[in-house]
Amino acid sequence: MGAMTMRRLVGRAASAVALCAAIAGCGPAQIGPDRDTFKAVDALYTAVSLRDAKLVDGCAGRLQELRAAEKLPEAPFRSLVAMIDEAKAGGWERAQERLASFMEAQRR
Repeated sequence: MGAMTMRRLVGRAASAVALCAAIAGCGPAQIGPDRDTFKAVDALYTAVSLRDAKLVDGCAGRLQELRAAEKLPEAPFRSLVAMIDEAKAGGWERAQERLASFMEAQRR
């Protein structure tokens, strides 16, 4: 096998690996199968839709409890906290859009 053929093979293999990684694992973080966690995220969506900071704070507390109980994995928890922070900073509409996309991407 020549050096040029070997480079092409390595290049194609690297491209195939990158494509597989992109297809398999580049979506939003998954909250997992816990029903209470799903309900808490749904409640957060409602609170953000209503633009109710007090309800958002309550949802944030509930999500922290679920995280402490290890019912909500770290990665989706961080994503949700970022959306909560965005909403509380006045970015209600953008936070609502992000939450909708996050929820739609959950595999159940």
